[in-house]
Amino acid sequence: MTPLTISRPPASAGLLWIKEAWRLFRLAPVPWMGMTALAFMVIIGVNMIPWVGHVAIELLSPFLVAGYFSASRAAQSGEPVTFVHLGAGVRSGGDALLRIGAVYLIGALLVFALVKGVTGSDLREVLQQMQDPAGLSPADFNSLVAGAMPAMLLASLVFAPLLMATWFSPGLALFDGFPAGRALWWSLWACWVNWRPILYYSLVLGVFGTLALIMPFGLGMLVFLPLTLISTYVGYRAIFTPDAVPEATAAP
Repeated sequence: MTPLTISRPPASAGLLWIKEAWRLFRLAPVPWMGMTALAFMVIIGVNMIPWVGHVAIELLSPFLVAGYFSASRAAQSGEPVTFVHLGAGVRSGGDALLRIGAVYLIGALLVFALVKGVTGSDLREVLQQMQDPAGLSPADFNSLVAGAMPAMLLASLVFAPLLMATWFSPGLALFDGFPAGRALWWSLWACWVNWRPILYYSLVLGVFGTLALIMPFGLGMLVFLPLTLISTYVGYRAIFTPDAVPEATAAP
């Protein structure tokens, strides 16, 4: 396990992570978009499997993050970005990544159950309906949003710790040999103490995400997803820094 220190960059660092991610994306846009198209096809295919599909996607999501982290590290080192990187999580840190995925899956199920128990709204159903606003009249859509607002606010509140715990944990498991529990805790703590740059980063990325969603044929998402995961890697490398090795003491 690599000895690490959690650094605390200023709030403006959040924008720098996105700028660096955009630079890395521009170095090889076709491979990045090709990887993303493949990932989307696999996700859509797995999601079509009744009962099991959605569970498998959430359980294996850390492996997708690990693949993009591996490709991002290669891009920063001047190495080519290839589809091979998508299998990095299987080759290294697989057990920890699987446990992280299990924690995320169980946590998400608990969040949805809590939201439904408190507000009476099935958040999954609401989100599915909102993905196809064209099928709703303006009055029905406004009613749906108004009714779902309490559920979405509660979900955002209780989902935040789970999201923070799983944000950087795939990188800690893949590159630094952290077991799942330690990776989750370090990611949670790092996000907590660095809430300023992460909030700045999230707000800027949210604007880009909104623009990506309105682009036709899903082309925006072929750029937005890799930009998000590359910038997450950049933030991970900026926050988790190797401990300085003390110089050997000279013999008297």
